[in-house]
Amino acid sequence: MSIGDQRAGAVRTLSPPPGRELYRFATVNDVHIGERAFGFRRTIRETDAVVPYPVRCLRAALDEARAWGAQRVVVKGDLTDLGRPKEFATVAEELSRLEVEVDVVLGNHDVGQNKTDGVPALRGAGLHVTTDPVAVDIPGLRIVLTPTAVLPQGRGHLPRAVRDLVLELIQQAKTPVFVAAHHYPQRWRFTTNWPPGIPGNEAQPLLDAIDRTSPGAVFVSGHSHRHRLHRHGTLRIAEVGSTKDFPGAWAGYVVYEGGIRQVVRRVAEPSAIAWTDRTRWTLWGLWGLWSPGTLAGRCWSHEWSPPAP
Repeated sequence: MSIGDQRAGAVRTLSPPPGRELYRFATVNDVHIGERAFGFRRTIRETDAVVPYPVRCLRAALDEARAWGAQRVVVKGDLTDLGRPKEFATVAEELSRLEVEVDVVLGNHDVGQNKTDGVPALRGAGLHVTTDPVAVDIPGLRIVLTPTAVLPQGRGHLPRAVRDLVLELIQQAKTPVFVAAHHYPQRWRFTTNWPPGIPGNEAQPLLDAIDRTSPGAVFVSGHSHRHRLHRHGTLRIAEVGSTKDFPGAWAGYVVYEGGIRQVVRRVAEPSAIAWTDRTRWTLWGLWGLWSPGTLAGRCWSHEWSPPAP
């Protein structure tokens, strides 16, 4: 792109998967309504904001996703910071104003000892909240909502009964599959990255079974507040960062006849940008280098694997 004789910048766009566009949906996660400070020692704060930064960032992300054309919003956990009634009430108010279907799985900040059961408040606002694996069928895709935050601490866990139900829902699918969870699948039993996800002795057998049952499926999570993409056989395994800390983002998915495209978009509302730009400097600036991941990990296009002969 040039202005006059000067080069103003370069733009690279993703090639879409083959076939017609069928549907658009968005995801948000790690919203943390109720959080009052960020950083290793909670030193990054706002003192004069009328609307707290977690609410501003979520509201802007949802508005931008709807303007982009999202026909559905999937919320992948950590809606609240401390699981308090007031936090769940705010989440319910923000999500229920959308004129599209909203699907919710809870995260470790939402469940656990000494935390409110927020499910009744969210369901009372008309939101689809699940505490067991369920399937949502949209044009060209089956979304399998997979709760991974298990009582009493809310840690990432996939008991055998949950894994069996997830696989049953995938086996019944007549379309490609998109698994949405809060915790990311670890490679090993013990974590090598913080925060811990689903232990590898539970996650890897599930991924192996999904790979056999639905080649080319996608597994997308939050929890780590970072952006990352890797493969497991034919599967795409993606992590998407938080709405409220650097870079401050939501993810948009376009379903095609022949595949799916993910584009991570930074929350662009000016006051949200002002806040998330401050958070990049936590951990001596390492957060700003680590959390965005790579461009290829944020934005990608994936073709469905052809059915076995």
